[in-house]
Amino acid sequence: MKENTQEKSLVQVNKNSIFYKIKSFFRNLFHKNTEIESSLNVEEDISSNVEIENKRLEFIEDIKNIEDEETKLLKLQKQYRSGEIKEEELSEEQINSLCKLYDRQIANLKKSNEIRKQKLLEYRRKMQTDN
Repeated sequence: MKENTQEKSLVQVNKNSIFYKIKSFFRNLFHKNTEIESSLNVEEDISSNVEIENKRLEFIEDIKNIEDEETKLLKLQKQYRSGEIKEEELSEEQINSLCKLYDRQIANLKKSNEIRKQKLLEYRRKMQTDN
């Protein structure tokens, strides 16, 4: 009717048996290799993280330098427009950089004007087709 429902304990391991010794030998053998491999992987990960961090810091410094040059040039442009600085006071390099800045600004304005014109034309066509 009722069978034995009690949990039976596992067989006790005999540490003196040959099978236990073989099993422990292989376990120790492979366990040591994984420790060595994991330590090598950790060292490789650390070195790659250091390299990535160095590249990131260099990139940030480059951006800061570019922003500094750009802001200096914009300040110079503002001073020139307000009349604080005259053309005779500027060096040849500053004049060339200001010319390049003006050319970039003009090109950007032309592009934005073209985009606005296209949007207006599309809007006009849409309004004509709706009526």
